[in-house]
Amino acid sequence: SGTGGRGTAGSSGHVAGVAGRRMGGVEPFPGCGRRGSVGSLAGLAAYHRRTMADQLTLPLDAAVAARLPDLPDLQPMLPRPLAEAFDSEDHLFEPWWGGVRALVFVGPADEPGGGDVRVADADGVDRVAALPELAGTAVRVAARSAILDGELVVVDADGRADAAALSARLAGDAGRPVAFLAFDVLHLDGRSLLNQPLARRREALRRILRPGDEMVAVPAIATEGLALFEAIVAQGLAGMMARQRQSPYLPGTRSRLWRLIPARAGEIPAAELAAAPSEPAASTSATAPVLAMLSKLPLDDGA
Repeated sequence: SGTGGRGTAGSSGHVAGVAGRRMGGVEPFPGCGRRGSVGSLAGLAAYHRRTMADQLTLPLDAAVAARLPDLPDLQPMLPRPLAEAFDSEDHLFEPWWGGVRALVFVGPADEPGGGDVRVADADGVDRVAALPELAGTAVRVAARSAILDGELVVVDADGRADAAALSARLAGDAGRPVAFLAFDVLHLDGRSLLNQPLARRREALRRILRPGDEMVAVPAIATEGLALFEAIVAQGLAGMMARQRQSPYLPGTRSRLWRLIPARAGEIPAAELAAAPSEPAASTSATAPVLAMLSKLPLDDGA
């Protein structure tokens, strides 16, 4: 995967190599006898008929084999809310702008960076017609086909989301350009990544995404959720996503594997926050509390 259109060229090279080996005497012409014999001429004609057929069929077969399947229809995986931020070695933490969730479908195409683009919101509605600036985002993806997950935003001069401006653009009105902030990749060059852990999917996202004016990858930080949340509050962003490193992608499912911590009042209804399950305490070793207690006692380590 990810080889672009090299399949046809490679097949042509393979055909030329096969023909060269035969002409070099590795495989004699069928029916060849003495030089100038009728059998030799007949064999030469048969050889050319066969190699011409090879040249016509082998690249076509390779092209068929290299053709990628159509992308599946998927729905976004959804987080469960959480009232308070936390630290965890098991999670990756990401800023959340409070935009509109969307999946971007790219390709399939013959070459990386090509193919049609579809921008589907959570209801599966394609928004490309209203957001023509995203129609060419295939050039930002170094793959022949991909499904990216993220959020659509319109931001002000300070980089904060403007919900009213985004709503107007989605309604078809003119206005500031919409950006897609990608934080996951679900399908890549004909292969599903749904069962891959989040950490590996994020590695793939960093590898294939070429950031530009209309698309960028959202960075993540490991472990230090409290510090990131404090910075998010200070910058006036909407909140923070906390996603388990080993989390698979569960399309259309709201799961505690992903948590959304709002940084502003009203981002998530108070009743929904109150009913949200808490995050379990970080796991520690069985002897950690014992060692902590021993460190407080006046004991002689050498005894």
